Amino acid sequence: MKTRKSLLILAILAIILSACNSGSVKVYDSVDAMVKEAKAKAEFVKVDELNTIIENEHNFLIVDCREPDIYAEGHIPGSINIPRGLLEFSNKISNRGEAVYIYCENYQKAVLAAESLAMLKYKIVRVVDGGWVKWSEIYPDLVEEGTGGSAKEEVAKPEESGGCGG
Repeated sequence: MKTRKSLLILAILAIILSACNSGSVKVYDSVDAMVKEAKAKAEFVKVDELNTIIENEHNFLIVDCREPDIYAEGHIPGSINIPRGLLEFSNKISNRGEAVYIYCENYQKAVLAAESLAMLKYKIVRVVDGGWVKWSEIYPDLVEEGTGGSAKEEVAKPEESGGCGG
């Protein structure tokens, strides 16, 4: 009787643990492979299209996912700085229905950031094709320096638990 009860407990435990680990985890051979896959999934906007959006539209965000010191040297006017490593924890963006245009130096960090935002259910996420390099080549007069100050100050979000370690 004890053996059956122990087997039943083990079976239930195995089912619970397998449910927690049922999501497949993608493993990459290199960062380049991971970036390549993210780039294939990303949607892009050309810098001239972004400039038109900046001039004519109102409900959007431009996110620079470079490090703060690089951002301060020059960035797209009106963009907010959220370094790639902090993006998922930032409260600077919260409206999942608002268009988000994201860039870095060229595209590598930005495509990974766009993939993260898509996983967080942001509906409209576009990577700026060519990133900061392309913007500063085409629009050298449309460069803002400094850290800005109009964006909300970063406040850490409380951790949430979704079970199974999530």
